[in-house]
Amino acid sequence: MHALGFRRPNQVREAVYRHLKDLLLSGRFAPGERLSEPLLAQELGVSRTPVREALMRLAEEGLVELVPGRGARVRVFAPEEVEEVYGVRALLEGEAAREAALRATPWELAELERLLRAIDEAPREDYPEQMRRDLEFHRALVRLSGNRTLYRLYEDLLATLALARSALPTLSQEEATRREHRAILEALRARDPEGARRAVEAHVFRFRDLVVGRLKGGA
Repeated sequence: MHALGFRRPNQVREAVYRHLKDLLLSGRFAPGERLSEPLLAQELGVSRTPVREALMRLAEEGLVELVPGRGARVRVFAPEEVEEVYGVRALLEGEAAREAALRATPWELAELERLLRAIDEAPREDYPEQMRRDLEFHRALVRLSGNRTLYRLYEDLLATLALARSALPTLSQEEATRREHRAILEALRARDPEGARRAVEAHVFRFRDLVVGRLKGGA
């Protein structure tokens, strides 16, 4: 990590919060990993106060657990929670894909394809970067729906999704994932709203089953 260059207190607080949240969402911390206030403050070049405030905000968002007397640790999700959040993801992203198939322009779809290529161009051993680019593809897909309310709901869900997904950080460049992403893009290009929805649901539910299997010790 690098020291954050902001000096005004409000800027420091916001920068520390954003930085830690980005690290959580990219899978750079393992589920259950302890988050040391002194170490984080030292690595970021700030005092412990903005780190403590950031961890409290992240706890309110359900990404961090504050354990009395033991500090903070990355949230660990129960399999039932993962099934719920992936079910909601399938609803939101499936509907977004359906709407995107009806309205996305060729230029927007070309940008979506560029984001797909970027996943494969990430360094092969840098799984957090692969996950970050994977996430960008899905966010862009939901934005193409043109439905701002849907996108806002999806953004609210993303933090939990990304943290649950970090239990399996290695799948973004996997061949099955690549095929599923291509199937989504091809359905959008074909202006096939129901095909786009089905392609998204197949992708989301496969990941749900893999993540739940890992959490139950079966993967």
